[in-house]
Amino acid sequence: MIYIYPAIFTPSEVEGRGVVYTVEIPDITGCITEGESISDALTMAREALAGCILAMKQTKEDIPEPSNYQDIATSSDDEFINLIDVDLNEYLRKKETKSIVKAVSLPQWLAVMAEEAGISYSQTLQKALRHELGLE
Repeated sequence: MIYIYPAIFTPSEVEGRGVVYTVEIPDITGCITEGESISDALTMAREALAGCILAMKQTKEDIPEPSNYQDIATSSDDEFINLIDVDLNEYLRKKETKSIVKAVSLPQWLAVMAEEAGISYSQTLQKALRHELGLE
């Protein structure tokens, strides 16, 4: 699923670092990050947005609807609004590569046939789930 939220970018001069961009996604409490350049800030904002949404999903919190970017107010002329998008499915495929163990129930005759054919349960289940979820 793709999420798109407006974000406020606030540049500030930091001694020894130059201009640093703080990024806040106002619709998601506590979703704040920073970057050493606009490009870095965009990358960090996508990471922060994905992490915040995943945390909300894990705690079964409702994901808030994004505000209209035109309704977001900045507090200074230096700040600007940009839309941040994250494909959560793509993010999970790249970042969450840890395997987990799941118990499945099969009819005995099917298990016997699969074992005789040398079929991997894990690979077959992963392929079937990708197909069912339209991730192929």
